[in-house]
Amino acid sequence: MAKELKLHQVLKRLMTKKGLSARELSRQTKVPPSTLSSLMAGGKPQKLDHVLALAEYFGTSMEFLLYGSDRRPPTLEEIATEDIFEGWLKVKIERAIPNKRKADSNED
Repeated sequence: MAKELKLHQVLKRLMTKKGLSARELSRQTKVPPSTLSSLMAGGKPQKLDHVLALAEYFGTSMEFLLYGSDRRPPTLEEIATEDIFEGWLKVKIERAIPNKRKADSNED
């Protein structure tokens, strides 16, 4: 079963978060304005180089950019941009503290 292509939605959302215009994104990524316009209108990407350039610019995977999700764990940058960093950090700290206490009690 093929995944639904969500590139146009993801791209618009990422651009909005960064406050980027299509012109500025094109300039920063070297993706031609006509190609970017087509992608934002829901067109299928013609060159993977363009998708790769956009994914690298936004610090995400090509799979996430194309489909809105991927199977790998999120990076710290992605967690921070998804506004869940604080919750993630709390979980990491809570996991670290019991291990620290175990280590301290084993030293006695």
